[in-house]
Amino acid sequence: MKPMVNLDATPGKVVGRIPERSPQEAVEWMVRQARALGRERLPYPKGVFRFKTFEEADEWEKQHQIAAAAKRLRESQH
Repeated sequence: MKPMVNLDATPGKVVGRIPERSPQEAVEWMVRQARALGRERLPYPKGVFRFKTFEEADEWEKQHQIAAAAKRLRESQH
């Protein structure tokens, strides 16, 4: 059985299509998205860190994320 295709009909709505942008526009869009998220840089100090457990690493990460969020909040209030 052959599939039926009507070439005269216009296609319906397309979901998930990304608008075409020039490379410069794409980079500017990504920068705006990153700034909107409030994460221009990671809230962690540079370097290599070793932890004994995953729980210890998660706690360390959470403390730095909270400190960064508090700093952004203080800066936005001034």
